[in-house]
Amino acid sequence: MKKQIIETRKITVNLPVSLIEPFVREKANLTETIKEALTMYKQNRAIQEFKDSRGKFKFLLSAEELKELRD
Repeated sequence: MKKQIIETRKITVNLPVSLIEPFVREKANLTETIKEALTMYKQNRAIQEFKDSRGKFKFLLSAEELKELRD
């Protein structure tokens, strides 16, 4: 089984101690914690963009035409 190679970049981030402290006390891996937080942030942004687009699409088919296609 081949392992997927994921490109990474080392970064320095200045964060308030109050944000980091609970994870340090739990001995959590900060890298994994930050990766999870960024993933959740990305998902939340996508959901918000989807919600913001509500009512902005024009459909080419009417409701009746869609019902006919279903049958």
